[in-house]
Amino acid sequence: MFKKNPLSLIIVAFIFLLIGLAGLFEQIETFYNEGFVIAFNIGMLGIPVFWGLLKHYKGWRTLALFFIWIEMVSPLIVLGNIIFGWDIQLLGISFPLVLVPYVAISLVGLWQYKVLTSKKIKAMFFPEK
Repeated sequence: MFKKNPLSLIIVAFIFLLIGLAGLFEQIETFYNEGFVIAFNIGMLGIPVFWGLLKHYKGWRTLALFFIWIEMVSPLIVLGNIIFGWDIQLLGISFPLVLVPYVAISLVGLWQYKVLTSKKIKAMFFPEK
């Protein structure tokens, strides 16, 4: 499975796997602490996205690109909140340091987007007939 995939695609897929596993563990913790609640951690979709990217399924690539767009746009939303005067804090740290993790996540998202939309990777998902 990993031989025919470029390293960049494998790294992008593993990032989604880590996000999915974090969502799964968070969901398990919620069930353990609060009992059965009707809630779905959307991050758990990172697990099937991982397999879908490695097996070149178009639909999972599309979902990955959607999640990446959210990942890249979130710093703009936070910045908009700051501009309009809402007090934004992350772990007690106020603006401007609060933007650092969002910008870092956005830059990773930009790299993931570049990988998934490159001609070489895109050709793997849309082979010519």
